[in-house]
Amino acid sequence: MKNIFNEADKNEILQRVEKLTPQSQPLWGTMTVSQMLAHFAEATRIPVGELKPKRVSFPLNIFGLLIKSAVLGPNPFRHNTPTAPETKITTDKDFEKEKANYIKAVNKLYNGGGQIITATHHHVLGKLTPNEWGRMVFKHADHHLSQFGV
Repeated sequence: MKNIFNEADKNEILQRVEKLTPQSQPLWGTMTVSQMLAHFAEATRIPVGELKPKRVSFPLNIFGLLIKSAVLGPNPFRHNTPTAPETKITTDKDFEKEKANYIKAVNKLYNGGGQIITATHHHVLGKLTPNEWGRMVFKHADHHLSQFGV
């Protein structure tokens, strides 16, 4: 299973980011490429405890527990999967700035390893180990990079 804490997997993500341009268009969804980069960088603040999305309540918390193994499994995320409101980006963003922030966020997680993870719970899926967070971060990156065809 791919994981942001694995050097080859981290490098794969960074190589794909380099293929993005300000003109990259989504294959689905409504975010621009700059908004996607900002969204991802913002979402990486969750596992390190810098951003704490509001946890979902019953019955969504039960649903989260039921889908946890599927979400963490090998299949890609579904298109238009809902996101935490705290990571939703709706304003225009500067591509180069957001690309640099994205790369910085990926490297910060990789360089920190599992020890950088301080969040014990995902807002929907519940308790996650550092390894599971690493898988989630990779899958999230893969999801959005695939959204933009890279």
